[in-house]
Amino acid sequence: MSSTPAIETPRLSIRSDLDSIRIDEGQRASRLVIDDVSGQFSRITERAWLQLCRRDATATLWKQAHHAGWTRTRSSIASQRSSLLAIRIPLGSIDGIAKWMAGYSGVLFAPVAIVFWSGLIAAALLLALSRSPQWIHGLQNLPHFLSTTNSLLIAVTFLATKTVHELSHAVMCRRMGARSKSVGVFLFCGVPSPYCDVTDVWRLPSAISRAAVMLAGIYVELIIAAIATFVWCAANDPAIRLLAMNLMIVCGISTVLFNANPLMRYDGYFVLMDWVRSTNLRREARDCFQATVTSRIAGKAYGRFQRCGVRGIALSIYHVASLIYRSLILVAIATLILSLAGVVHLRFVAVVVVTLAAAAMILRQIKSSFGILRGEGHWMNVRLWRRFAIVLTMMGFLIAALLLPVPRYRHVEGIVDSADAVNVFLPPDSQINSVAIEVGQHVQADQLIATLTNEHERIEAARLHGELRLAKLRNNLARRNALDRPQVASQWTTLQAAETSVEMLLDDVHGRLDQTNVVAPVAGTVLPPSPRYESANPSSSIWMAGQVGAVAGSRESWCRISPAGQRHAVFRIDARDHDKINQGTQVRIHLQNGATEVFSSEIESVSAIQTDSQSITQEANYQILCPLPPSNSAEMMDSIGATCSGVIRLPSRAIAVDLVQWISEFIRGQI
Repeated sequence: MSSTPAIETPRLSIRSDLDSIRIDEGQRASRLVIDDVSGQFSRITERAWLQLCRRDATATLWKQAHHAGWTRTRSSIASQRSSLLAIRIPLGSIDGIAKWMAGYSGVLFAPVAIVFWSGLIAAALLLALSRSPQWIHGLQNLPHFLSTTNSLLIAVTFLATKTVHELSHAVMCRRMGARSKSVGVFLFCGVPSPYCDVTDVWRLPSAISRAAVMLAGIYVELIIAAIATFVWCAANDPAIRLLAMNLMIVCGISTVLFNANPLMRYDGYFVLMDWVRSTNLRREARDCFQATVTSRIAGKAYGRFQRCGVRGIALSIYHVASLIYRSLILVAIATLILSLAGVVHLRFVAVVVVTLAAAAMILRQIKSSFGILRGEGHWMNVRLWRRFAIVLTMMGFLIAALLLPVPRYRHVEGIVDSADAVNVFLPPDSQINSVAIEVGQHVQADQLIATLTNEHERIEAARLHGELRLAKLRNNLARRNALDRPQVASQWTTLQAAETSVEMLLDDVHGRLDQTNVVAPVAGTVLPPSPRYESANPSSSIWMAGQVGAVAGSRESWCRISPAGQRHAVFRIDARDHDKINQGTQVRIHLQNGATEVFSSEIESVSAIQTDSQSITQEANYQILCPLPPSNSAEMMDSIGATCSGVIRLPSRAIAVDLVQWISEFIRGQI
């Protein structure tokens, strides 16, 4: 709430250096006020302008003129203070380029072209709505895309689209008969973005022409987003799909949420301001809120009471909506900063920045509350008990906002696998002679799946057969000698034991040779030995027939058999939220296997925390399994090993709890 003291109207008068042009628009006349000193153009009704010139305007009208810088006594508010969060760096004029390009811009801005491109935008919107689960869940992959993609490519894409946006303003400005002024770089929170000054558009008498210039950038960006939507639907390469998704977000969603949104001071704001004929929509909305709402809460002593007209109520609602929207945007920006900082291991810096920003906002609200308690500005004549009650109410709303539980989500990455698959091992050093099945086929229990050849065991069996014959011959000779010479009876007993030992070794070899016929331990679908098949031998193949003649290893499984055809999404997560992720927690899973699929599932099992002792950062993580819908063999083979992402719904937690946790982690040095 404003603490600006009331303005004494007798001391005010309109500056003589202002230039004005009368514009007739139907039954109403307006005045275009041109300030050549600041380079600003404003519109006002003809009646209000005459009242200002005659110095018989109302106090509210004088205040608006004072804030706009039209009076001889300049407003301290009108002289805007520079902010480190929003810095404009002018680079020069682009009007010459815009004039040249205006001659070739009919492909975008001609009436027939506008109808064509509008139809394309509508078709892309319907296509996106028909696949809303896919692209909405695809947004969760954006942080992973930003962290794995070349940052230079992302920056070039953003700057290119925004440059096209601003250039569209300049070209349309020329097409409508006005001039574009300087272009430059706008630094918002340190992020560079081009801008184009088209304030000369306020000289145009037609409101439709002015709106066309303001909305030209949004129109061109929506065309880019529409083309990216069709590319996103047609492409199979995940990298191309994510790049198209990035364009859809930057040129589509962000353009609508920011540039077209009248709650922010961008293109949509100025169109609405022109439509409602306001010189400063945000300030007028704040004044209307104070006059229609705050004055009724503070009482008649507040001194700004007025009747609730339609315009006053509408602008008051706009003021509240703007405050709420800007607060949500700040929370979203803080959340995005924290998530991206965690990916690049700069969470400490992000936590410090977000905490300081939150503390600054809270201190600003506390300062405003103390101003109300001290009776500054319009609160001067309001009773103390009423001011105290209002401040307590405001602080209560602030505390409630900090303590209100906010839903939290966790984005995870993983792969698709069959967790209940049974491993099939081959005897060590055995050679695959023939294969009776193939990956993806369904087999029955005890069905022959492969035959092996083990030359080592065959040689060993032949050697043992020879030793057994020799042992039997010696045993027979010793038995005959024992009949004539009882003193050699003990030697006969020893030879009998040696013969028995050789027979046992030969039986073991025959048992291992019997394993050359490999059968399926269970009925099910044959799968590769791992979800992502990797081998150091380039000649090896994932297909069974391609492994004939290969020698089996001693530790690796040869294949796996999934008994029920059940797929699982396997996610490996860092141990940060291990205590909050339990069995039964809901998960939204996005499967990327060529055809985009989205499933709702729940956590089936959670493993214990495992620490990588060989890692420099000593990272600790754990695995969770989430069942996917049953599938046939073809669907399973298409999805096994595919990348998937999931969104886990965590327990809701208040913002104040996060702030306290960040501060405690900072003090303990855990960030």
